[in-house]
Amino acid sequence: MKDLCLIILIILSSKMVVAQNDDRNFSQISQTYYLNKDTNIINKAIEFINKTPVDNNKLTPVITGFFGAAFLNDSKLKKDFISSIDRVEKPEIKKLLVYLFSANIDSIYLSAKPSPSLNGMNWASFFATGKVKYLDNIIAQIPNFDNRVDVNVFLAGATAKWSLCGNSRKHEAVNKRLTLLKDKNQAIKEVLEKDPQFYNNEIIGIIKQQREKGLWN
Repeated sequence: MKDLCLIILIILSSKMVVAQNDDRNFSQISQTYYLNKDTNIINKAIEFINKTPVDNNKLTPVITGFFGAAFLNDSKLKKDFISSIDRVEKPEIKKLLVYLFSANIDSIYLSAKPSPSLNGMNWASFFATGKVKYLDNIIAQIPNFDNRVDVNVFLAGATAKWSLCGNSRKHEAVNKRLTLLKDKNQAIKEVLEKDPQFYNNEIIGIIKQQREKGLWN
């Protein structure tokens, strides 16, 4: 359930503010970078990494998804970050970023197991680049909503539906992609018709039922 809380806090707490603004921190910039490539992204990212109280286990999926895709999409950004890497004070995150300088995020996704964190990584990749392939990765998790064996697999499907629903109301590009696919996929049509609270209640209800059966405790 910690993964679910993390996705809730990081993915859907943002406001759609896209103007260049020196007061915006990395958390804000990273939600709309695909719309407005903030020129101060490296400085704000390093400041965030060095000062955030969020522990590395929770920070890693966000950094991996965002910069893994951003570096793949923008060689200049990667080059500039390489020049600034010694300013990163947290050894584990610094090591992760060095790895991402040469990694291919798409290959990472191909071998990753379904989880809410994987959805969060793909959202971060989408917000970094605007590429719909990362939305498609999230959409591909929807069938896992029907899984009643593995709670992490279920939550991969549940948070896919819930986050797509919420972000389709905040991001025009998300709504456009889902609208394009809705006639071929009933689940996507439902995502566009329901509201996030519907899925929130449904997820909580299913988890409660499973726990009453002695599962997912």
